[in-house]
Amino acid sequence: MKFRSLSLFALTSVLLAASLIWNSEQAAANDAEDYSVMAGGTPITDVLVHKGKAYVPLKSLTDAMGYEISYTLKQELDNFHQYDLKAANSPAVSIWGNDKWGYTIVRRATQEMSVNDIDIYKPAKLCPEESDHCKLDERKYEGPLFIKKTLYVPVRDMATALNLKLTVTQTQKGRSIHLSKR
Repeated sequence: MKFRSLSLFALTSVLLAASLIWNSEQAAANDAEDYSVMAGGTPITDVLVHKGKAYVPLKSLTDAMGYEISYTLKQELDNFHQYDLKAANSPAVSIWGNDKWGYTIVRRATQEMSVNDIDIYKPAKLCPEESDHCKLDERKYEGPLFIKKTLYVPVRDMATALNLKLTVTQTQKGRSIHLSKR
């Protein structure tokens, strides 16, 4: 009898957890329906909303704006993903990081890393005093997200990094975000 009540409790707990996860995914999907993103005259249909910010796939954004993108896997203590974006008459931009440490968005001053680079987004870290053992502060993290083998980038941060004009308008269907070259 005791095993049966424990099994019923475990099953109820699993179903409740699955329901909460499904409801939060549905809420995010419903929020995304209220946003449309147009980049360089091209609609981006895959919009994600996270903590009230619109995110789009990096590849979709670079294709729409005519940027070349290259990818490098840097193997150090952890594997870091680095995406470099280049276009004529525009600043070079790098996005690098991983799920454990978060992703940084940097506008490059030169081809290589430099003290003159501009951090557009740098994840907050939690570091105990007098320690080198830091971790990502997930409560404050609002940077790029790696979901289902796709890197989603925050639209506003990428507009700043790429020096794009960003216009947000309210329509009957929701918010419309337009990105264009200056």
